[in-house]
Parts: sequence; structure tokens; C-alpha cells
Amino acid sequence: MRVVSLVNGSLLSEAASFYAIAYAKAIKLPLSFLFIDNGKESLEKLESSIATLEEIAEANGVKTEAVMLEGDVISQLQHYAKLYSIDTLFCATRKLSNSHSFSDKIVRAGLETDIAVVKVKNVPQVRAYQRVLLVSGERINPHAYLLWLGLVMGNEAKGKLYLQNSHSAQNASTKSGLKYESQPFMQIANMLNQEVDVVQVLQPISPERINNYLVENDYDLAAYTASDYSQKLLNQVTDDSSINSILFYPWQI
Repeated sequence: MRVVSLVNGSLLSEAASFYAIAYAKAIKLPLSFLFIDNGKESLEKLESSIATLEEIAEANGVKTEAVMLEGDVISQLQHYAKLYSIDTLFCATRKLSNSHSFSDKIVRAGLETDIAVVKVKNVPQVRAYQRVLLVSGERINPHAYLLWLGLVMGNEAKGKLYLQNSHSAQNASTKSGLKYESQPFMQIANMLNQEVDVVQVLQPISPERINNYLVENDYDLAAYTASDYSQKLLNQVTDDSSINSILFYPWQI
């Protein structure tokens, strides 16, 4: 089992790989920097970027390898995912969803792995993030939770769960009832000595509401369980956001 980060020498892919390093550090897995050469990228920039990432990973105690393949990116990714057991595949996307990022094709490729699409808005925050929000729907996906908790632990950050419109919350009559849904996940974090909290909202998520919450509470990273929301809504939320986002796509078995 390994964590994989797609790299191409760009600043965006390098930034996304910082999150992959933090996550791999927390869950104690090796990290592969995967480059698929389609003849369009600068190998000089790639080598410099990988050298920088390997140095950072080594400082964090993360074992790494650089893998270079040639050919069609999607075909090679599908082949690679079948050969190796991948925990999570990290890839970067452009700042705005209307720019037709290649990450959309990766998500639709049917890879047998979870995918973390990183939308970078603030490069300096990538290595200095301290407050991480996990935005989920009615249920907490355990794989999305693991990604979020790994990012919290990997950078000694603080985390919060943002749960929306839960059936149990609608029927609850006490404060403890409102937190029933998230309680086991909070207890797991507490057992690992991680400082986490939960906020329960009954209103449907909206770009304005969630982004106001992020700014008012000084978050610098938000992870979204993509399977809980429409792609249109996720695009609106992350396009309007001023902070870095991770759209987490669980593997649909």
C-alpha cells in the first residue's frame, strides 16, 4: 500500500504533493511521485520539483520513490492502479473549474483508489496550514475522515467536522443527540491526542454560507467529501473560496 502524488514539475502539482507528504507521514505509508510523460512537460522543471519534494519528505520521515511512465496519462494511470495497491491518489487542479482541468478526467477514469483533488488558491498556506475543516453530508465517510485526520496529524493542525442536515440531528432533542453522528469519530481523534471539534448545521450547504464560515473561523484548508454533493455545487464553493481545498472522491466499489 502506498500514497501516490501526480507530478509534472508545475507549482500546482508541487503544492498538492505537500499535502500528500503530510498525509503519508501520518498514516506511515511510503509516497510515490508519479510522472507520466506525454511529451508536453519540461523534464528539467520536473527533476527540480521532485528533488525539492524528496528533501521535504525525507525531513518528515516519509520514504519516497519517483516513478516515470510514458504514454497516455489515463491509460497509464489505470494500468498503474491495477498493478499497485494505492491508498490515495493526490492530483492538482486549476484555480477555476471552468478551465477544464485534467483532474476531471482522472476522477471519471474509474481508478480503483480514492482520489484527492487539490485546488490551490494560496501557495504559502500549503506548508503552513493549521486549521482543517472536513465538510460532510449526512454521514461521515470513513475514508474522507482518514484523509482529514491524517492531514491534521501530519502538520500538527487543529481540525473540525462540519456536518450538514443529518437525519439523526433532525430528530434529536438534546445537544448530545445532535453530536451522536460524529461522536465515534471524535473519540478516535481524542484517542490519538488530536484536538478536534464538530459543528452541526441543519441548513443545506451553500457557497456563501460555507465560505463565510471558513473566513470567519480563519481556516486555511477545507476537505470536501465529493460524493455527498453535486459537482456543480462543489465547483461553486471552491471557485469562490479564498483558501485551499481538497475534493475527496472515495472509490466507488
